Amino acid sequence: MLSTPNKNIINNNSIGLAPMEGVTCLATRLWFSQTSQPDFAVTPFLRVTRDYPWKRVASTYAAEIFDLKNCFNYALIPQLMGTAPEDLERIAAPLLRATSFVDINCGCPSPKVVGSHAGSGLLEKTEVFYNFLHGLENLLGAQKFSIKMRSGFSSDDEFPELLKIVADAKLSQLTLHARTRKDRYTGKARWSLIDEAAKKLDFPVVGSGDITDLGSFKYLREQAPEVNKFIVGRGALRNPWIFMELREGHAISISSYALLKSLACFALLQEILACNSHKLINLIERGDFLSTCGTKEEDWENLYSKLSQAVFDDYISIDKLHVERASFARVKMIWNSLRSSLPEKFMEPTLLRTACFSDFSCSFMSLCENKNILLPLEYKEQYDWIYSGAKNNERDK
Repeated sequence: MLSTPNKNIINNNSIGLAPMEGVTCLATRLWFSQTSQPDFAVTPFLRVTRDYPWKRVASTYAAEIFDLKNCFNYALIPQLMGTAPEDLERIAAPLLRATSFVDINCGCPSPKVVGSHAGSGLLEKTEVFYNFLHGLENLLGAQKFSIKMRSGFSSDDEFPELLKIVADAKLSQLTLHARTRKDRYTGKARWSLIDEAAKKLDFPVVGSGDITDLGSFKYLREQAPEVNKFIVGRGALRNPWIFMELREGHAISISSYALLKSLACFALLQEILACNSHKLINLIERGDFLSTCGTKEEDWENLYSKLSQAVFDDYISIDKLHVERASFARVKMIWNSLRSSLPEKFMEPTLLRTACFSDFSCSFMSLCENKNILLPLEYKEQYDWIYSGAKNNERDK
C-alpha cells in the first residue's frame, strides 16, 4: 500500500525533486526517497524525435506510474522534450493512460539541446512557442500537459510576452525557473517573476531556483506567497536530506556511519539498475522502498543488506565493496556536491581521486579519524560558484 508522504510543516507546501539530466534516473529517485522523501519527483527529460523512441519507452523510465505505482512513497511526473507536437503525442499518449499529465521541457539551456531548437530554444521565437503549445493542446487535450520553462531566452524583457502565450494555453501547471537561457545557472533566480506568473495564471505555478536550505526556502516563498508547489535540484544534490529539513523545520545532522552507508546504497542502486534492473523491480514490488531511512544507521544498514544480496547474492562489507566504474562515477558525482554541506575538511579532493568504493570508504573514515561522528548538513554560499558553472574569477561579481 502506498505510503502517504508527510505533510510539509510550512503551510503544507508540496516540494519535489527537480528533473536533472543524467542524474535523476530511477535509482537516484529511489535513493532520494530514502534520504528525505520528496513529495514528488520529475524524470529527466526523455528526448523525443520522429524516430526515437518508437511507441515504447524503457520500463524503468517512469516505473512509478505503471504497475508499481503503489510501491513508492512519492509521486512521479514524467517529462518529455521535443520540437514536434506530433512526435511528443506518440510517446505522451501511452503515458497519459497511467498519469493525469506529462511535463514538457521548455527550459533546458544546453547548447546541444538549444541548437536543435528544443528545450529553452523553443522560447527564442514567440511564434514558434505559441504554435508549439497550441499544437500540443490540440493533440493531447486541455490540462493533459504542463511545461517547465525559463523566464526568457536572452532577457527577462521577453517574459511578459511569453507569459501571455502560456496564459492562453490550457496547461496542467507551469514550472518556472526564473533565469533566462543566457543565464544558465548563474546569478539569482528572479522570484518576482514567479510571483507574477502565479498571480496571472489560472493554473498552478511551481517555483524553481535557488532553494538550498530552510532559510532560503522561507525567503523565496515570501517573494511568491501564492505559490505552494516547489522543486529543488542542485540544492538537493548538495544536501540530499533537504526535504527532511524543509519538512521538519530545522537543520539536519547525520552520523558518519549513516552517511557512508547511504552512499554505499546509492552505489548499489546504480549498479543494480544498470546490470539487473529486474532485480530492482523485484525489490520495489516487495515494498522495500515504501519507508524512508532518513538519518537512521540501522535502516541504512538494513537497506544495504538487501541491496548487497540482490547484487552479489551475498552480504559484502563496505570496506570490500566494488561496483562497476560507471556506478562508482555516479557516487563521486553525488559526493562532489554533497561534500559542500559537510564540515570544511570534506572539501579536500582526496575522495574524488579514489578509484573504487572500498578506497572511498577508507578515505572517508580517515577524514572522520575512524570514528563515528555527527556531521551537520549546512548550506555554504561560498561554494555556489562551483555548482552554478560560473568561473572562479567571476564568483564575486
